[in-house]
Amino acid sequence: MSIARRKLKLLMLALGDVIILYFSLYVALLLRNLKADDPRTWDQHFIPFTIVFALWLVVFFIAGLYELRIIKNEGRALERIAWAIGVNALLGILIFYFLPSFRITPKTTLFLTTIITSSLLFLWRIVFNAAISRLNESRVLFFGVTKETVEMAGFLKKNPQFGYEPAALMLAPLEPSHTYQNYYTGNKFSTSTQIQDDEALAELAKEEHAGNLPYPFFSSDEDLERVIKTHAIDTIVVSKNIKENKTLVRMFFDIIPYGVTIIDFPEFYENITGKIPVSLIGEVWFLEHLVEGQKTLFESAKQVTDLFLAILLALPTIAILPFLAVAIRLDSKGPIFYRQQRVSRRKKIIEIIKLRTMVADAEKDGVRWADENDMRVTRVGRFLRKTRLDELPQLWSVLKGDLSLVGPRPERPEFVEILRTEIPFYDMRLLVKPGLTGWAQVNFPYGASVEDSMEKLQYDLFYIKNRSVILDISTMLKTLLIIISRGGR
Repeated sequence: MSIARRKLKLLMLALGDVIILYFSLYVALLLRNLKADDPRTWDQHFIPFTIVFALWLVVFFIAGLYELRIIKNEGRALERIAWAIGVNALLGILIFYFLPSFRITPKTTLFLTTIITSSLLFLWRIVFNAAISRLNESRVLFFGVTKETVEMAGFLKKNPQFGYEPAALMLAPLEPSHTYQNYYTGNKFSTSTQIQDDEALAELAKEEHAGNLPYPFFSSDEDLERVIKTHAIDTIVVSKNIKENKTLVRMFFDIIPYGVTIIDFPEFYENITGKIPVSLIGEVWFLEHLVEGQKTLFESAKQVTDLFLAILLALPTIAILPFLAVAIRLDSKGPIFYRQQRVSRRKKIIEIIKLRTMVADAEKDGVRWADENDMRVTRVGRFLRKTRLDELPQLWSVLKGDLSLVGPRPERPEFVEILRTEIPFYDMRLLVKPGLTGWAQVNFPYGASVEDSMEKLQYDLFYIKNRSVILDISTMLKTLLIIISRGGR
């Protein structure tokens, strides 16, 4: 599914939600015996509830109700809908009872609208899932077998809402002189792994032998045109850089008349997951995608926005810091704040201030990553971490210009030295100013190892490549969800 088609599906989903909101209001007025068909009654409720519904839609977005992976998972979707409805009910109460200018206090109407909306939202997502799983699916041939392509084929098979149906896998011709650079295998990177991954091939062979492979698997000498015709292929995802192989370029050129879309696996992977597959890209990818004018206008506007929002957020921060300071001091001995060095843009060392969340002598045995259930974290510290409130003093770094509100999180110098040797292209995340929150943090909240840092780097590269006002707003809204739901690390 192209980005345009995905946006169209999400637009349809959101439009369905809007219809449900107003339909729920209409039914609520009928049940309340308020003559919903009377223009005066409808007009009296329409504008106030329109304002409330606009805020409700924002909450739906924050809750992830317009993310395809959550749409498919009915259990998770139900949990998110329940959370969103609870927040929205509270918002409705606050708006109607603290803004008397609306001249209505619709206790029963608001209650009924909330109940009807919650039921119809979940039902609508079930219907939506059933519909999109049968409409406009692109039948995909994965050309070239790697661990990533096999995993992606399996993922798409379980998640038809993305609009892709894995139709077949096909081996790419092996050429000793053409190897993937920096292919990730286990905990190390190899510069000599062949295009086909032996582990992935062995797994496919085992599945095929057991009769569990849900799609056909072809060798490299199979006729590509016949495969396309027989299996109605309309998208080919290529897991190798075909630009380097004139034979493959010609072969794919010859099948263009069949109306087949050909896309590189890294681009396909990015569109589906919101991250860049570091194991399948090389230096050329960075030259093509990251060295491109540095988005000067966007960066200038971002600096102004950072300053404005940091001043705005500083006011409530100053108000709650005394209470947090007392809680920290009562919970454990030690300072309220602590300072850390971090690596910023272009390897510049900066100092940040955080609220203390660990015992005072947490690093007496040396610097190490915090574990998910780290015993060094205090009781108050655990709450601060889950709500991200320990990061609030870093607004000072935003005001100084050392941090942005959104960007890759800055890492400690001790860890950077390790990660630079273990993870290729790690320095690329230093191309932009680090952030108080980031795309990696809202998609992969916890990281305490080289492998986790590898995962977060993939999200960071996606942000650096696609950074925009919309992506920044989306990241900040998702951060708000983490704060409210205490979903932090």
